[in-house]
Amino acid sequence: MMKLAILGPGNDAAGYTTKRLLEEARKQFKKACLVPVAEVMLKVNDGMDAMWEGRSILDYDYILPRIDSKRAQIGYHVMRFLDETGVRKPFSASSIVTAHNKFLTLIEMVRRDIPVPETWITGSKDMAGGIIDKQKMPVIMKLLSGFGGEGVMIMESKEAAKATIHTMKTLKQEILIEKYLPNPGEDIRGIVAGDEVIASFKRIANSGEQKANIHLGGRGVDFKLSPEMREIVLKAAKAIGSKICAIDMVESKGKAYVIEANINPGLKGIEKATNINVAQRIIDFVRGEIRR
Repeated sequence: MMKLAILGPGNDAAGYTTKRLLEEARKQFKKACLVPVAEVMLKVNDGMDAMWEGRSILDYDYILPRIDSKRAQIGYHVMRFLDETGVRKPFSASSIVTAHNKFLTLIEMVRRDIPVPETWITGSKDMAGGIIDKQKMPVIMKLLSGFGGEGVMIMESKEAAKATIHTMKTLKQEILIEKYLPNPGEDIRGIVAGDEVIASFKRIANSGEQKANIHLGGRGVDFKLSPEMREIVLKAAKAIGSKICAIDMVESKGKAYVIEANINPGLKGIEKATNINVAQRIIDFVRGEIRR
């Protein structure tokens, strides 16, 4: 009789991952549905309720969020409301704030002694230029809320970096300046469900490219994490407070560094590269959480 709600985009915007999770959930749950987060109505009077299509979503046994950066603002409010109701879910509203802000993510990593690249942020164009002057090129520059590899720029010269800073400040965009870690255009992702890394793979950039993200044309290959990497991934998941997430790392000179955490990871690339039914493993974990 268990019921699961996937909280995320509407049916018209649902991508591969949301559809796969819904497909696997319908095999294991009496009722599994996709609840568009933007359509949830929150009500307070002498009590609290969250309604969708005339029904309370508080009646579901588990809420599995798919809150991407496009829906982070409304998603935060809905999840903050759900934090007060006792509905089971893999993370709280605070994890949305942390995971969708690259610098806050790195702060949580550093607090737990998890290796990260040297990274700077400042609201001053002049201060940012001063940081660039002291760096060895190239450097990485990132938008705070970029996703899917978008908003990541590799600056080969100080002139190009300063021009980008000027443009970003004109557009009122905050930007991170990150020390470049030499590597062959690869990054490593581990998917976490609870206390287990349920799948991992390596993303490799196309020839002549540096960014390895699948959405930008990179390719995925099966990759087994070392014990040290596995420990880093599990610690990083706890750092952002999420039981289900992806942790991305780069390996440089024999050491792994966390570069991002993702509470809304795509599964298409990793399922194809590993031949692992990652969606099923996530739903298995959710089912186990309910039965505890």
